[in-house]
Amino acid sequence: MIRARTASLFVLMLAVAAAGSAACAAVLGFEPLVEGTSDGATPSETSTDGGVDAEPFDGGPACTDLGVPARPAVTAADAAADAGDPVHMAVKLFDFGIDKTAAAVGFNLDHACSPDIASSTCATNIDEETFAKYGRDRGDKGIDNSGFGLLAYLTYLGDAFAPVEINKRLAAGEFGYVLRLGNWNGLPEDDDVIVEIFPAIGAWNHPDGGARTPGAKPTFTRDDEWMRDRRFQNVVDASRIKSANAWVTGGRLVASFQTATLPITVPDDKKPLDIALQEAFISGMLVPDGTSWRLDSAIVGGRWRTADMLGQVRTIYIKDTAGLKNVVLCDPGLLFDVYTAVKKEVCDGRDLRSTSRDDAKNLPCDSFSTGLRIDTYAVSAAGPFADLPVLATRCTKDGGIPEGDDCAPASP
Repeated sequence: MIRARTASLFVLMLAVAAAGSAACAAVLGFEPLVEGTSDGATPSETSTDGGVDAEPFDGGPACTDLGVPARPAVTAADAAADAGDPVHMAVKLFDFGIDKTAAAVGFNLDHACSPDIASSTCATNIDEETFAKYGRDRGDKGIDNSGFGLLAYLTYLGDAFAPVEINKRLAAGEFGYVLRLGNWNGLPEDDDVIVEIFPAIGAWNHPDGGARTPGAKPTFTRDDEWMRDRRFQNVVDASRIKSANAWVTGGRLVASFQTATLPITVPDDKKPLDIALQEAFISGMLVPDGTSWRLDSAIVGGRWRTADMLGQVRTIYIKDTAGLKNVVLCDPGLLFDVYTAVKKEVCDGRDLRSTSRDDAKNLPCDSFSTGLRIDTYAVSAAGPFADLPVLATRCTKDGGIPEGDDCAPASP
């Protein structure tokens, strides 16, 4: 029996910067987008969904629940079932939800509904209008996803970082993720499973009888071999991104992670942009896929610290755009103005603390909530590990953006 897993917020922030300054868009060399859906994305079917403007915020269980099914009770049948081989699933869709008319996806990370500043679970000095764009919960179940409001500004930016373009880069094999589900009893109920996430830097070419070479385009079939990012390797064949607090109930997988890093590629830059989520969750239905299993329309959510996000933004490399060549966003001069515009919107968008133990203590907001949808497909194995290219040290010029830059405390 088989016992069967934010660029983008960076994307959002750059979009906001471009909204306030056409020069920013010119510097980064993007053309305006036409609003639309992302790769045919549809609203999630999870219990955390709610309309963008759903009303009312009337409290009750919907405003205290995270939005995932509870761990099941152990039955005699469950206890007697043996664990089978691990199940491997690779991501084929990575969707932050460009469609503003669709329901936002995510979780009620702070276990509260926050329709206004007074009900926020962290302290902020923004006005109600700004809070409504970013920090206000999405729907009547307390969904925390400040990035969803910021995505609206992508209409002022180009398509290089739009969700559909990110998905195109995934489809081209520029980046990816493999999830491993272990210790599953193969039944709709299992109170104790293990989930690992392996970020990937590409896919392997593996012709019959030939040596592996990088640069393959994934076929999204079980024969794909992904190049697992060695930065996240733990011991021999394990991931540093691991959840031992995971279960299956009603056929739905739920897993929580202390931290979960989701790297994506940046055009013309060999350094990935790492989306580092704190207290992350995954929830999605397990459905058959040939002789194995996959996660269908799964939701990923968590808290992205502003310090971590700005630390990634400052190191973005620009190869050749609008007359600027071989520069990094942290360098002094014109690009500093771009970074400053991005940073302002980043700081205005904070809606959570980086850890749940600090919720509802009137402490300054220091993180963004984020939520996205993923679809997966079954693969036969996780694939070998590979190294990123060695890159020169960045952000060393005097007068540039310093390491550790963050927003000022967001207290009133």
